[in-house]
Formats: sequence, structure tokens, C-alpha cells
Amino acid sequence: MSNDESAAERIAYRRQNAVDPEAFLRDLAVIEPTDQDENLQFTPKFVSRIDRQLEQVRSTGVETADIAVMFGVDEEHVTEADRSYTAYKTHATVRNWPSEAALELDVATDRELRAETDRWDEVPPRQRYRLLQSLRSFRDDCPFCGGSVSIGDETVESCCGDTEVVTVGCGDCDRRFLEFSADSIRGA
Repeated sequence: MSNDESAAERIAYRRQNAVDPEAFLRDLAVIEPTDQDENLQFTPKFVSRIDRQLEQVRSTGVETADIAVMFGVDEEHVTEADRSYTAYKTHATVRNWPSEAALELDVATDRELRAETDRWDEVPPRQRYRLLQSLRSFRDDCPFCGGSVSIGDETVESCCGDTEVVTVGCGDCDRRFLEFSADSIRGA
């Protein structure tokens, strides 16, 4: 899917190629029900594969080529965004992460999903991005230090004022993996 296509063509592509996230990830043996069958968790094998990928990403670093592959664009259309937080621009869209660790985890997960199936490339880039974001919350232990991952809340300053956010991160090494508006869960 190229950025040169019309909005209608991009929407049609997203509709045609969108996946049911749970079914897609279960089919790949990425996730499974917890013992109580109430929630989902990574399969132990997938955790091991992600950890190996993450080790490689941490040793080589994240490059614009990784972002290009993740979002299905040519590398020449990827630049690091000039922001106070981790962000990259793909064409005209700025993609952001709550930390460098979250980006490294997304790159490792993206690499592993690509190694698992060619179907990952067919998933629309926006949905891949959202799936990667969601998958960051599936670990109980920090993939960087082994500490406990927990949910918290705090007030952060944005361009428009102070905002209350819910965070998912490691209490031991303070790496943040996920951040979202507290309002987004109040209405759920």
C-alpha cells in the first residue's frame, strides 16, 4: 500500500486486510488464554523468541530501516522526529512511543511476527502499530531487567496542558512501555 493511493483506496485496503487481532495472534501461537481463561498472555515460546529479538535490537540499535519495514514505507520516507520523546515521521505521520524501550520492544516484536508469517505484512500498517502497542502490555516481567511490570497513573504535561495518563511500565528500571489517556478507559 503506497501513500500515493487515494484515501478511498487506502480505506478499502484497510478494510479488506484488517485482521481479528485475537484470532490472528492465536493462530500464530503468539497468545493463549491464562489459566483462569479470563485474559490472554504470551505463549512461553513467543516470549523466548521476543527476548532473543530484543537482545539483537539492543545490540544493534533501532534504525530508520526498522521503522520503514514496520510501517511498510521506503526508508527514504522515514526520519527521526524532532520531539522531546521517542518519535519517527513516516511520510506526513508522526509515530510516537513512550520510551526508547517501547520502540525497541515494538521492533523486536515486529521482527518476530515477520519471521512467523508473511501475513503480518498484509495487516494494514495502522493496525500493526496498534497491535504492537497492545502487545507491550502482555508481559508481567520487564524484558529489560526482569522487574515487575505494573499499571500506574500520573499527570503529564502536553502541548495543551496537563493530562492524566495511565502507564504500563517497570517499577524497577522505570522503563515505560505504554501510556494512554485515563479518559480512554473511563468510557469503556
